[in-house]
Amino acid sequence: MTWPIPDPTGTLLVLARIAGLVLTAPLLAHALVPARARAGLVGVLALAIAPVAAVELPSDPGLLPFAGAIAVETLVGAALGFVAQLVFAGVQLGGQIAGMEIGFGMANLLDPQSAQQSTVVAEWEQLLALLAYLALDVHHVLIAALVESFRVAPAGTALLGGELLRGVGMRGAELFAIGVRIAAPVLIVLLLVNATLGVLARTIPQLNVFVVGFPVNVGVGLVVLGASLPFTFRFLAERFAELGAVLGWMLRGIGHG
Repeated sequence: MTWPIPDPTGTLLVLARIAGLVLTAPLLAHALVPARARAGLVGVLALAIAPVAAVELPSDPGLLPFAGAIAVETLVGAALGFVAQLVFAGVQLGGQIAGMEIGFGMANLLDPQSAQQSTVVAEWEQLLALLAYLALDVHHVLIAALVESFRVAPAGTALLGGELLRGVGMRGAELFAIGVRIAAPVLIVLLLVNATLGVLARTIPQLNVFVVGFPVNVGVGLVVLGASLPFTFRFLAERFAELGAVLGWMLRGIGHG
């Protein structure tokens, strides 16, 4: 049995689309993943996909059209991975809001993925989202969408179509909705707790609300986070389940513009 030898030029186009996905997809694009590991993953995927991927080289053999095709292929792969990354951005936003409301804003950590400060609650929510991402095999969905993209639009013919850009825009618009729904249980309960403390402060002037309120907010907030864990995981599972349909919609834009 002979293994087909792919054309080097076509392989570069295939590799560009794969590299775009790896650079933006959750977990694969994490800053703690060594650059050599990511480069090795791109090479392995390219060697596996290139022999069976459809490739159409630009009609103009010049360097500029080929560079443009490489750029478009990279952007297409990056868009597919970025859509999944937006769910994690929404989760981090919700954890950041909840953490600030609980009172963990003074104990910020440095998130290695975004290289920005985030609360411990945001880090915890990110880990929960990552566990759901791996448990539901969402990374397999991304790779399957990548392979399907070569059937819909052979390497070298991909377009930044309206459906592709619209899919990224719609998922980006949902980022704030995801963040609010993640933080909603903590916000609602702590609002009631603070209202109760305000009433107590009016009825018992000797009560130091500032001293009592902080540990109460921390304790109640952590209890609410633990109690809402099953609902949060179910919510994340729903968001990740929608990802397959969104990717399929975006792939139609790659081929038809």
